[in-house]
Amino acid sequence: MNSPEPGRSTASPLRVLIGFSRRSASDDLLRCIEPALAAALGQPVQIDLMPGELGLIAAREAIASAPDGNTILVATFGTHAINPNLRADLGYDPLRDFSPICLAVRSPLVLGTNLSLEAANVMELIALAAKKELTYGSSAVGSAPYLAGLLFQRMAGVKMAHRPYADTRELYEDLQSGRLDLSFNNAASMLPLVRDKQLRALAVTTPQRCSALPGIPTIAEAALEGYALNNWLGLVAPPGTPPPLLARLNSAIITALNSPDSRSFLCANGIDVVGSTPEEFAAYIAAEMKRWAWLRES
Repeated sequence: MNSPEPGRSTASPLRVLIGFSRRSASDDLLRCIEPALAAALGQPVQIDLMPGELGLIAAREAIASAPDGNTILVATFGTHAINPNLRADLGYDPLRDFSPICLAVRSPLVLGTNLSLEAANVMELIALAAKKELTYGSSAVGSAPYLAGLLFQRMAGVKMAHRPYADTRELYEDLQSGRLDLSFNNAASMLPLVRDKQLRALAVTTPQRCSALPGIPTIAEAALEGYALNNWLGLVAPPGTPPPLLARLNSAIITALNSPDSRSFLCANGIDVVGSTPEEFAAYIAAEMKRWAWLRES
């Protein structure tokens, strides 16, 4: 039998399930904290992208996994607050069918357009949308970018055509080329394109301005008073995961989020570290589900 290489862990990997594609907010976060998370746990981290069906593929995989602390799921604003209010056939309960570990981060979405769109600010965008049907893209119906667009239309009194993208890379390709007019998307993937002058940022969705884009207004101050949407990401485990394992994972995730490399990336992209307890995350999910319950009537 061959001996393991010096310094290489022989522990089983922590499998992290992500229901979205490469360059999604979930993927960006996990690739950012993966080295520090592996070090804190003393085991390798395996990121499994399972995009499709509004995150349902990854969610069902997580629910069916052994509650042994070796499989966790990235829970998003869409999968755990919005989809339950949009779909009666979702097939899972965000609290009953998962064991919350940690609310990891909160961040704004950036309202970005292609450079050829004739709208230099949010007011001009609303005026343009009133004249012709604009297109906006998101990862799926029920995702945070989708809801940001839905809320924007509701408050601005305009209609826009939604285009779902299974692959975030294709969304950005269409947005840059002009085949797509606009998108409300996560700051981590949108900001590099804005800084390289490949896209135009008009506003952010949060109540406060983004520290990484201090010159860009909020949608509320630019045009729609009261508009507010925080995108958030957390980690959950299969149902029945023992509290000591949840506590171990919680501690490692918070350590990873606060590592110097993670902090540097997150701060540069306007992402705020939360690092809650499992109990606080459970209460937060419940509150978010209640806050967006109006979607059931829309």
